[in-house]
Amino acid sequence: MRNIAPSRELSRRSNQLLTIAFFVGAVGVFVTVIGVLLFVVRFAVPSNPQYDTYLFIRSAVLALGVIVLLVGLGLAVRALTWKKDNDLARLTARVLEPILDDRYTFIRNVSQRAIGYVDAVLVGPPGVLVFRILNQPGIFANEGPNWLKQGKGGEWLPAGINPTREAIADINKVKTFLAARQLPNLPVYGVVVFTSEAPVTQLMAKDPTVPITPLSSLYPNLQGNYLAKERIDQASVAAIVRHLLGA
Repeated sequence: MRNIAPSRELSRRSNQLLTIAFFVGAVGVFVTVIGVLLFVVRFAVPSNPQYDTYLFIRSAVLALGVIVLLVGLGLAVRALTWKKDNDLARLTARVLEPILDDRYTFIRNVSQRAIGYVDAVLVGPPGVLVFRILNQPGIFANEGPNWLKQGKGGEWLPAGINPTREAIADINKVKTFLAARQLPNLPVYGVVVFTSEAPVTQLMAKDPTVPITPLSSLYPNLQGNYLAKERIDQASVAAIVRHLLGA
């Protein structure tokens, strides 16, 4: 199995965002300087009938400059902290890597403007498998799309997470993304993987909308659904991988 991440594409996008951040920041500095200048140098006197308008304009210009400057700073922070890999996806890939052959490609940290962010996607002859990967401790019960978590007293409470809903959203985004690239009606599956094992994490499921599994049982659990049969040819596999990598 090929185990890759679109690091080059993500680095390119990070650099592009950093360039935009510098431009926005420069505009913010320029506008802020103008605003400060309007406070330092008085261009209207109180007796001027437009003096109130002048006061409003100089305050608005200064506020706008500070806002634009903060936006530029926020973009720069986002660019510098752009996540270029996913440690949980790397851990998941290591489980499948020795088992699946080179017809399969495991793409970590999928991030496309048209998709958003997806933990990982496995592409191979059975189709496309979208991963939602968590490292969440606790005792969880999943029925259909609903999740509960056992409290300290043994009572069942809302889990505070819903990886099923997140997985379904990711599946739909990947389907839409591929359909827009002349790859419609592809078999796209999903799976929710918990990397923490018992007793740290315990899972109970009844008719889950999206299959759930601890990492140690991932491959056996995939054999009954995603890996049950081959559904697409290798040319389609190559095209899907190329698009998901942003090539």
